[in-house]
Amino acid sequence: MENTINIGIDLGTTNSAIAKFVKGDVIVFNNPLDYGRSTLPSVVYYKKDRVVVGNKAKEYLERDPKNVVGLFKRKMGTSESFQIKSINESKTPVDLSAQVLKELKTFVNTGDTLESVVITIPASFDSIQSNATKEAGKQAGFKQVVLLQEPIAASLAYANMKKSKELTDGNWLVYDLGGGTFDVALVRIKDGEMKVVDHEGDNFLGGSDFDRLIVEKLIIPKISEQYTFEDLENQMKSATGKYNAKYYSLLNQAEEAKIRLSAVSSAEIIVERMEDEEGNEIDMEITITKSEFNDLIKDSIDGTIEMIKTILTRNSLTSNDVQFNLMVGGSTFIPFVRQRVEEVLQIPANCEIDPTTAIAIGAAYYAATKQKDILKDKSEKKQSAISIKASYNKASKETDELFAARIKGNTDGLFYKIVRQDGGFDSGLKELSERINEDLPLVENTYNFFTLTVFDSQNNVIETDIEPIGINSGFGISGQPLPEDICLEVDDYDNPGQTRLALIFERNSVLPTKRTLTFPN
Repeated sequence: MENTINIGIDLGTTNSAIAKFVKGDVIVFNNPLDYGRSTLPSVVYYKKDRVVVGNKAKEYLERDPKNVVGLFKRKMGTSESFQIKSINESKTPVDLSAQVLKELKTFVNTGDTLESVVITIPASFDSIQSNATKEAGKQAGFKQVVLLQEPIAASLAYANMKKSKELTDGNWLVYDLGGGTFDVALVRIKDGEMKVVDHEGDNFLGGSDFDRLIVEKLIIPKISEQYTFEDLENQMKSATGKYNAKYYSLLNQAEEAKIRLSAVSSAEIIVERMEDEEGNEIDMEITITKSEFNDLIKDSIDGTIEMIKTILTRNSLTSNDVQFNLMVGGSTFIPFVRQRVEEVLQIPANCEIDPTTAIAIGAAYYAATKQKDILKDKSEKKQSAISIKASYNKASKETDELFAARIKGNTDGLFYKIVRQDGGFDSGLKELSERINEDLPLVENTYNFFTLTVFDSQNNVIETDIEPIGINSGFGISGQPLPEDICLEVDDYDNPGQTRLALIFERNSVLPTKRTLTFPN
């Protein structure tokens, strides 16, 4: 059994993905119900006798919107819930996220028992939202859930893709515009270690909002121009409105048009199978041009640019101090997004990684450095005459990494050998003792795997409980930053009878961290 987590999940607002680290590389699992697609729409549909997740659930939005829920990640950590008519129950964002995670488990075709996982979250998620994400993982059956901020995941995906080229010290930006959230982070590399220095974000900005703008600012006005309606937009958007199902149908068409406009100059949306208030049957083909769409989203994109300017100003940087802007998230496929951000900031847009799977890939790389921490019953533990407790860094930029181990059991007449997987290192046969130390030489910018084997005096292999030794010689991370200040309410001695907030940890402090404070009695 593998002793590192290895599984990474991008739990997205509109689409999710799952990946696994395998012997130095990452594989992204395909959706078994949607051939060739590696993402799962984060949409859940409830019927009396079953739960449907993904593309099929999305299709029901047009026919049965009262029993379909999407975009629930935006409500993570709140007390809000969604009423489901078919089962006469309400479901929380945690419940719905757990259903998506359960469905992602079915993508994994390697026979693994999935008990530990790394799940990504926006950098702007606070502790309540983060804990809600962990709870969703537990509901989905994971016994160990490790959270990773999305900009760090994207940076790890990029850094590991550039294995053959040493990344130079300096700053870059991660511009993550997904289907429902936006994150931008300032990343700094120094001496082979990555650190998120600062971040900004908006949990209510993404591609789904662009779809809504197409419908509400372009489609509905054009319908209202030619046909008779009283407040058509409200009748469409209201859950009890006459045209609510048609609203979701138009949103789906708007999403398809948005995607097509990345490649062509115009796209058509068909409005049919509905009547106006005078009984006239509607049959329209509305053309949306690329320039109309670009004008529609310009203010939103400019808002993201202002967040970047805020980060640069706060850190006393100019555009010349930033190497590139790493574009991730499905909405960065939109040409105008890339062009506008690059044009205004004069920072090169880096589009070298797949924006739809980068977060899951980075999560899997991170998972490969995290030890599984699941307590097992004694009956489940591997019984062997020799027990080896190993200690070493899972990530290192040194040319050699110290491996230390403590041996339990009778070591008399026993020997050990450590061999690197590529054959480039062999420790030779050495006498086994209660404690052993070995300097393991590392190949730069890749994952190094070693096996430790114990032999008796006749060179027969002795069974032990040690797992393969894996060390990442690529870029490591120094920790994850706090999204907000953490304060403690204390008595205000300057104003008797009142309290004040004492700052304990500042925003962007790198975790883990600790501090000792003394307050007057």
